[in-house]
Amino acid sequence: MTVESATLTMEPAARFVTTPVHERLEQAGFVWTRKRVLSKRAVMWLGQTCNQRCYFCYFIDRILDHKHPEHAFMSLEKAKQITSTLRYLYDCRAIDIQGGEPTVYKDIFELIRHCRDIGLIPTLITNGLMLAKPGMVEKYRDAGLRDFLVSLHGVGDIHDEVVCVKGAYAKITAALENMRTAGFPFRINCTMSKPVVPILTQVAEHAIRYGALAVNYIAFNPFNDQHTGHRRADTVARYSEIKPCLAEAIDMLEAAGIEVNVRYLPICMAEPRHRKNFYNFQQLSYDIHEWDYQSWLWTMKQPQMMRDGNPSPPLKIGAFARRVYGQDPHKVRDTYEKHPVLYGAALKAQHLLSTLQQKIKTAELMYQDEAKVRAAADCHYKYSEACAGCHVRQICDGFHGDYVDFFGTDEAQPITDVPPTDDPKFFIRDQWKIVYPEDRDWAL
Repeated sequence: MTVESATLTMEPAARFVTTPVHERLEQAGFVWTRKRVLSKRAVMWLGQTCNQRCYFCYFIDRILDHKHPEHAFMSLEKAKQITSTLRYLYDCRAIDIQGGEPTVYKDIFELIRHCRDIGLIPTLITNGLMLAKPGMVEKYRDAGLRDFLVSLHGVGDIHDEVVCVKGAYAKITAALENMRTAGFPFRINCTMSKPVVPILTQVAEHAIRYGALAVNYIAFNPFNDQHTGHRRADTVARYSEIKPCLAEAIDMLEAAGIEVNVRYLPICMAEPRHRKNFYNFQQLSYDIHEWDYQSWLWTMKQPQMMRDGNPSPPLKIGAFARRVYGQDPHKVRDTYEKHPVLYGAALKAQHLLSTLQQKIKTAELMYQDEAKVRAAADCHYKYSEACAGCHVRQICDGFHGDYVDFFGTDEAQPITDVPPTDDPKFFIRDQWKIVYPEDRDWAL
């Protein structure tokens, strides 16, 4: 096995190629790699219409408010316009399509086919409810979908409690069985709210039983709305509660040959053997299953997330991007449309300057700068006094600001058993990650 990549016939993949699903994956050209490159995966939000009410959802207020400008799904024409920008301007090669819930978007199959046509390989981030119906998985496969990233936020009644839909667990397990039977690839997201933490190993058992390629364990952190009262001390688990349960789950999944990623927890909450699995904002840009910061900075702005109106002009990370995006994006768009020649020239200049900056400073360093802004300015991460003596402080976000308000930072455990480092890849370069056949040209 080379340092860069290994086929599924070699270790560590040999541990799990005995199952029918992974035999088919081997034949389809999946590989494992420890090479780390900046992701070329994009993301778009079709609208905040959803058939669940998950209490941890970043967008729950927009889902509940039918008058919110982002609630209704956008037109297929607008969705195609956004995906074409992601492919041709940002050079993205894959895309995560989400809502709300993308499986209830009436034009989803046409959008999937469009993405395929332009070389943007599509994934759906879905709660799986609609996939419980017989034949639905095959229908998505025939349209050109690459895989599903499905939500499993507990087991049994706990899953139903978290997603606020009775009977949701029965449907998601039926959906997982449909994917297993069809041999269709999927990954799992699990948000670690407090009721879920004691059963993280049961989530792992489901991933093993149904043949998931990867499991993402995600901290319960607010990024956007979440003003509905569900984020409380009785739904947010302390990091020290998560740590032992998470460690056992990771060991189970890795023994089964399944990729495991932990998102938005301080690195000191990992057992030393699991530091490679922990992704803060600086590590996320190297996760080929996560989103490219450059295009994400554009798609997360409201004109690109709402039904009405054209998208705002796309910018690249670098000269003036944050300054422009810090303004009212609607005004930026309207000004551009009123003065297309003048502002079109300014837009081309921004792209040129940013491209030069990324070559001179390197794109990696600029992405690191963006990651630090996201952690500190956008999500209010904080360090404890103990973090000052930690050797990996420069590559760790610390404690989420909202978490600090609940519990403080006394759980911080400075890491001193490794040399001081400012390299975001210091730990994650030791993790084997699965690469889909369509991503081999850029991910390897």
